[in-house]
Amino acid sequence: MKRIILVFCLLTMSGLTHAQGFVRDRFLIEGDYSRSTSFNPSCVLAFDCRLPKEHGLTFGYKIGLERSFNFAYQIALVEDWKGKGLFYIENRYLYRRFKDFGLQEFNGMFCLGYRNTHWDFKLGLYNRYIAEIPLRKDGGMGTILEPMNVVFDIQYQLFSEYDKFSREYNKWNIGAGISNQREFIIERVTLFFYTLNGYFAIDEHWRIVGEAGLHPSGILNLSSQYNGYFINLGFTYQN
Repeated sequence: MKRIILVFCLLTMSGLTHAQGFVRDRFLIEGDYSRSTSFNPSCVLAFDCRLPKEHGLTFGYKIGLERSFNFAYQIALVEDWKGKGLFYIENRYLYRRFKDFGLQEFNGMFCLGYRNTHWDFKLGLYNRYIAEIPLRKDGGMGTILEPMNVVFDIQYQLFSEYDKFSREYNKWNIGAGISNQREFIIERVTLFFYTLNGYFAIDEHWRIVGEAGLHPSGILNLSSQYNGYFINLGFTYQN
């Protein structure tokens, strides 16, 4: 059994410049937007377990402006016709809690994926349920259900993690991607994340990992004319 443990003490830095969600009299008169800039640090702890035959489980917790819980599993289906790639299914459940706004969000995602030495593709559907805090039992006003939304993820890595010529794991790697979902957020299909990522292996167990990207700066999947940026830095331990 191959077992990988990921421990993220991850500082997420998000500098956001966004349009406020409230229309003011000044906007109606002058045609102007109110904009603000903010810095929102957060910390993530994640555990990733790789099971035999390329199956996997992931648990994650994020604390910051929001509190999020993430649970996902992947089930390997079959190798491709060349024996160099793998088809799989992924089922992910995500809970996000915005205490300052009095709202919470439940997501369930199901995807079909394919990955090989460089590419990883995912395409599927997800359902979202947004509700007040505390949860209303009558299910009336204050709850929103968004069924059957499309989710996709396209990622590219420059190197394979394992170098078949030297028979050693690559010490570093870089990649890029476009998606409407990350580990702790799922956006509508028209709102994209553009990301650059990579890692550097300190030794056979520890890695420095990083990710930077652009994303729509609206909160709770509300669209905005402005983009925010995020920078994720952390460490992983692999055994």
